[in-house]
Amino acid sequence: MTGRTSRRQLVENELLDRAAELFAERGFEGTTLADIAAAVGITRPSLYNYINSKDDLLGMLVSGLTEAGVSDLAHLQAQDLRPSERLSRAVQTLTLRICEHPARFRLLDRSEYILPEPLKQRHRTAKRAILTSFIDIITRGVEEGEFWPGDERMSALSIIGSLNWVAWWFRPDTPGADPAAVAEQFARMALRSVARPQRPDRAATSAAALAEIRADLEFLERRMGAADLL
Repeated sequence: MTGRTSRRQLVENELLDRAAELFAERGFEGTTLADIAAAVGITRPSLYNYINSKDDLLGMLVSGLTEAGVSDLAHLQAQDLRPSERLSRAVQTLTLRICEHPARFRLLDRSEYILPEPLKQRHRTAKRAILTSFIDIITRGVEEGEFWPGDERMSALSIIGSLNWVAWWFRPDTPGADPAAVAEQFARMALRSVARPQRPDRAATSAAALAEIRADLEFLERRMGAADLL
């Protein structure tokens, strides 16, 4: 990384952080480029070296948050990992990204309705890709016997929803705030929500065995029904 590139990234990070604060305080429409420049400590003409409009900031958010999340998950998909490990790492990766800049996530969540149409489509496409990645991980886990058969899409939405809420309560400047600990705990909770219970040493009860068989049959019926639609 050159000094010039490093300087630009530092300023862009500062722009996003200060803009997130101003938008939260004054609203998107109530914040001007002059306000953002003043908050960063640069002149408005200098600001145009980095952005031309407030929409550029929204584009940087989409690129650095949702689209970056897609890239993170694609990298995990390319690795030879068991479904449980893949799910754990996926949850930890996205949680750490949220913990790093929670204000930006809150801003993007609140501003989705005002995104210009091209940005809105990029954002929604990226969100769908993240959901699809989680569904694929959970489905693979069911197929390999690690996860309990169920509604994979509902399970994925539940996990992603819990991660999104981190942005609303986690404060990185709070004494003792530990993003790694938060990420690890959310990964454990995600795994517990889908993990298939291990059989006890002694034979399972008839009721428990029947419940497992029914769950497996329902999963197979859904898969067969989906195949028939293709």
